[in-house]
Amino acid sequence: MGRYVRKFLILLTIFLLLFAIGLEISSAQEYLKYVGDVVDVQRRTISVKGDKGEVMHFAVGRKTIYIPHRVPAIGERVQVTYFFRRGNNVGSQIEILSSSPLPQKK
Repeated sequence: MGRYVRKFLILLTIFLLLFAIGLEISSAQEYLKYVGDVVDVQRRTISVKGDKGEVMHFAVGRKTIYIPHRVPAIGERVQVTYFFRRGNNVGSQIEILSSSPLPQKK
């Protein structure tokens, strides 16, 4: 019986080691940047239209850092630093590049 216990402990150790390595790899996040004009601001999302015309939506929350310390207005140019989590773009930092919103087209 001692032989089976030893094999079980070796397999358990290998499994735990591989599990810990997997957790370390999955926790690493790749941060991306996106520059554009704010087209929509809601409670938990900000939509930004890029230079090529595509609109990206970013989830924002209490951990999102705003530079300067305020939510951007519609029409302001921003740079969003974000990462991808659970199928969503999550805004980590939003930096306002212009100090005043652009005039709205009518």
